Amino acid sequence: MCNRSCNCLIAVVDLRMIVIVWLSLSATAWGQSDPVMTLITDRDSIGVGEPLTLQLVSDEPLQGGQRWQWPQLLAGDSLAQGWEILSVSPVDSSASPVLDAGLRRHQDIVVLAWDTGMKAIEAIGLMDSGEVATQTLRAIIEVGLVPLEANAVPKPMQGFKAYHFSLWDRFQAMLPWLIGALLALVLGRYAYLKWRSREATENDEEAGTEPLIPAHVTALALLHQLEQEKPWNDGRGKEAQAILSEAVRVHLQGSFGVKALERTTDELAQTLRSAPIKGMAADESDWMIALLQRSDLVKFAKQDMDGDAHLRVVQESIAWINRTIPIETTAPEGAASGENTPPQGHE
Repeated sequence: MCNRSCNCLIAVVDLRMIVIVWLSLSATAWGQSDPVMTLITDRDSIGVGEPLTLQLVSDEPLQGGQRWQWPQLLAGDSLAQGWEILSVSPVDSSASPVLDAGLRRHQDIVVLAWDTGMKAIEAIGLMDSGEVATQTLRAIIEVGLVPLEANAVPKPMQGFKAYHFSLWDRFQAMLPWLIGALLALVLGRYAYLKWRSREATENDEEAGTEPLIPAHVTALALLHQLEQEKPWNDGRGKEAQAILSEAVRVHLQGSFGVKALERTTDELAQTLRSAPIKGMAADESDWMIALLQRSDLVKFAKQDMDGDAHLRVVQESIAWINRTIPIETTAPEGAASGENTPPQGHE
């Protein structure tokens, strides 16, 4: 049955070619004056989804004032019976070889079909002023399934060559990333050190702008506050003697470099006996030790002192500090009069 169909198709194609040749010879022999549109297929059978090339050829006379209109076929459009147009070439024009005064036009069209069976390509017409002047013959194409190979398997990739990366290749590929990471680390370290140095500079500048208050000024301010407030009148004699002792020690440590705030009175007396204070007379040093010992008796031994005794000791301490101010240090104006404000938070 299949052989019989194939024989029929071959006969149809041969007959069509004979007709086209006969028409061309007739036109040449007798002087063709009518337009002719011919459809030529490159095959009479294709597989499903396999492209088929169609050739549209026309011979159009230029006498008589006709306005020939070429069929408008675009890629993506469809023909009758489900033929899908894949591509359309530009229309090529030349002088007609079969007409004395005529034009031949030629265009290639690639189509395909997705259904099997005997499928026809219907006639395609050449228009003249909106009417069909001539048209192609109907072409019959057999669309069948494409046979598979026996034991079909995927074919290996063509032109592919396996490549094995060496350690050097891998290092070269990673080198830009390593350089980038190293640069980022160096820049980050530089930025961090720059920020730290700027912070330290700002702190130094802030510290340098703050004036240092001489120790004797702080001590005098504490004592003048005691002289004005007289806390012993409120039963706070121990607190008054503690502030007095602190003021004397602040002056001793800040003005003469003796670590008086960290030592007990006995330890301080022993240190001064072995190493006298440079810049302070011995009698002044002895007076100061006696003052601190009397203050300790009030603070720790619960010895009582009347209000006048407290005031007298404070005034004597003020006078002692004024007498022992180092020569290179000048007391600011108002230090002796108590105009400075003492620091807060005494124990």
